[in-house]
Amino acid sequence: MQPDAAARKHFEVRSARNAEFFRSDQPWAAISISSRADHPQLDARNRVGLLQLVFFDTADPSHPQAITRSQADAILDFVEPIWERVESLLIHCEIGLSRSPAVAAALSRIYYQEEGPWFQFDFPNRLVYRRLLEAAAERSGGAGPGSPAGN
Repeated sequence: MQPDAAARKHFEVRSARNAEFFRSDQPWAAISISSRADHPQLDARNRVGLLQLVFFDTADPSHPQAITRSQADAILDFVEPIWERVESLLIHCEIGLSRSPAVAAALSRIYYQEEGPWFQFDFPNRLVYRRLLEAAAERSGGAGPGSPAGN
């Protein structure tokens, strides 16, 4: 059963530069992705959580700085306890067109059983998307909303 639009979380996908301007009057959390250990300064007002990760924008799983399974787990571990507490989830990477929409698409698939608009307007990193879905599927025993079957 699909939740109605009002019950859905708002995914705010941005570049690192535009993430600095994000403000919310409602509770929100952020996933900050960078290729280096530098992350933008994000507003702290009403923010209930911040996860900062460093991995490259590559679709090559053998690349030494590609997203790892432990980083995919870190995203899921971060989102799970704050999911019911936030209205918005800011997800950013340097440009905002590959890694961050991949995270938004995967979380949409995991929580809403569909990817949302992310594959229509952006170029989600397939490795990031796949690693998150695989991690979620393993947690749910290989079935359920996070299962990558059919993707």
